[in-house]
Amino acid sequence: MAEMTWTERILDFPVRSAAVEDFLRDLRAKGTGDLNAVLCTLNEGRLCREATAYWIGNGWIVLAPNSPIVALAGPRFDRGLRLRDFCGDVDGAAEELEVAFSAESAGETNDDDS
Repeated sequence: MAEMTWTERILDFPVRSAAVEDFLRDLRAKGTGDLNAVLCTLNEGRLCREATAYWIGNGWIVLAPNSPIVALAGPRFDRGLRLRDFCGDVDGAAEELEVAFSAESAGETNDDDS
């Protein structure tokens, strides 16, 4: 049996993905997030290190200088960042782009101007 990636270990567990979604929502709304809360919910040392390293490495978060349990929106944080992207789901993001492109090519729109 193949080992799950850190992305799968978050996205495949509703409690974990909900905690990361809340964290991401706070970053969007306030520019800060309770890093301690999300890491406690992830509840796995290696998973916490991998996720945090990914978020910091992408410039999406930085640790607050006076409190390492608080994260600030980083210099490359984008309010349009989606949960799957934030959790490193490169394959899922590619699939979503492919579906959107296929719909556009077929002339489908999501406009409700009828």
